[in-house]
Order: sequence, then structure tokens, then C-alpha cells
Amino acid sequence: MAARFSTIYEFGDSLTDTGNLNQIVLEATGGTQTFPPTPPYFQGRFSNGPIWIEFLAQKLQVPFISSAVGGATTGFDNTLDDILPGIPLPGLQQQIGNFVVNNPVADPDALYGIWAGSNDYLPTNSLTFTPFDNPDQSLSNIETAINSLVGVGAKHIMVFNLPNLGDTPLSNGTVDGICPDDNQFDGDCLNDLTMAHNNGLSTLLSSFSSEVNLISVDINTLVDQTIQNPSSLFSNVTDACLNLNTFQVCDNAEQFLFWDDRHPTTVGQQLIADLAFESLGIPEPSTIVGLLSIGLIGIRKLIK
Repeated sequence: MAARFSTIYEFGDSLTDTGNLNQIVLEATGGTQTFPPTPPYFQGRFSNGPIWIEFLAQKLQVPFISSAVGGATTGFDNTLDDILPGIPLPGLQQQIGNFVVNNPVADPDALYGIWAGSNDYLPTNSLTFTPFDNPDQSLSNIETAINSLVGVGAKHIMVFNLPNLGDTPLSNGTVDGICPDDNQFDGDCLNDLTMAHNNGLSTLLSSFSSEVNLISVDINTLVDQTIQNPSSLFSNVTDACLNLNTFQVCDNAEQFLFWDDRHPTTVGQQLIADLAFESLGIPEPSTIVGLLSIGLIGIRKLIK
């Protein structure tokens, strides 16, 4: 049986942000502004309800601390710096650096997670960051983050790959099987870049010493299979429930995979949590779909 963990520490971007960016915005504006705006977003999450790390911590029955901040790249940049010009917004490296400073000896029984990279490649209005057109720097940044955690004694590190960025509502309208030379943000080009990133990440993780328990979470396959075979969970796996132009919300959010143009709904977040749990190798009699049948009723009541 896999080890039970003392705490979960998570680092990354908006996919794991449980309100950190919103707190920065509140403090910077004297409480007059929220981001993401609440409502329709849920309490500073980039979704319409709780997100995957909250579900995972509940399943493991352990506390969690998320340092993730929306807009974070794998480096020092944050792609949402145009929202608060002059206000420091961290990337992954600052998150890890702050943790190392405050925890020179890491808890060896804790679970550490890294999920970042999407903002390295997606289009942005950032004042300082230009998206990458190859994964080399992103992978180097992730390697640095892992080494920093290992350096202070982290023993269990969970690393997520990326879903196909071209298959999100932001880009899936341009997916036609052709990546043009003059548009790196075309859906097919983003999917090619995602594949290169994930292949490189797999190679990177395999290069670490067996003394470190590196847990790979294959988000790419999960999202791809959900889009290809939505089963009874979702009636819509291609569109966003939230219209970012009008801020109108669909009537049946619990049947949508995507909340906005790039983030999953809280039902999709539950899928991610169940996959992360399964990736830890902790035995449980139910399959992911079986787990969902138990938990989704309460989630759907919450988001209606």
C-alpha cells in the first residue's frame, strides 16, 4: 500500500490556485476588486466550485497548502501582470523559492505537487512575457523546481503533464489537422507543442534517482479520453459554460467539461482529483467512474 501523506504542498498556476491571486488583488486594491471575479467564479478559484487539490486532500484526509497563483509560468514570469502592473505576481520559481526559504528542511512524509506549463505556451497580454514556441526552457524550469524540492528533503513529488492546449475552447475552433507556419497559437500547433512538452517531461522524470518518489499524473490522456468519450458525465466537452465576453453562465454547468475557455468545471476537477489519487497507487475498490458516481451528486447540488 502506498504511503499515507502528512500534508499536500502544491505549486503551479490557475489550475491549482485556491484563491492566492485573488488575495493579492484584494490587498492591492484595498478590497475593491476580485480576480477572478466572484461571482461567477467560485471564491477565487478559476472554476465554478472547489478544485482538484481540495478533492484530493479530502480523499487522502490530509491538509493541503497551495502556493499556486493564476498566470504563473514555469519560470519567474506571470502572464497576468497586465491586470496589476507594478504589483509582483509570482511564477513557479518564486513559489518554490519561498517554500525553500521557509522550509530549509522539508517534511519527508508530505506530498509535493507541480503543475505548470500551460501559460508558457498560450497567448497572453503580459507586459513582460513572450510565450515559448518550444518546450526546452519550460522543461528546464520544471527540472529546477524539482531539484529545489529534492534539495531540501522532499521525497514524494507529483508532477502533472499538460492537456492538449489546442483542444480547449480557447483554441479548438482552429483544429483542422494543419499547423500553419505563421501562427504558433493555432490549435494544431498548440497540440504539437503539448506533445513535445509531455514527451520531454516523461524523459525528464525518468532521469531522476529512484531515491525520489516521482509520481507522474497523465492529465493529457484523461482529458483526451473524456473529450473523445464523454459517456454520461458530460453533454458538452468542447464549449465553455461561462461566456467571458458577456459573463453569462450556461444553465447546466454540471454537464460541461470546461468552465471557461481553458479551465475545467468543478465536475472536471473531480476527475482530475480521482486520477491524481489513482496515480498515487493507494488501493481503492472503485474505479474513477465509480468514485464519481458517489461524489458527483453532492457537487452538482453545490453548483446548481
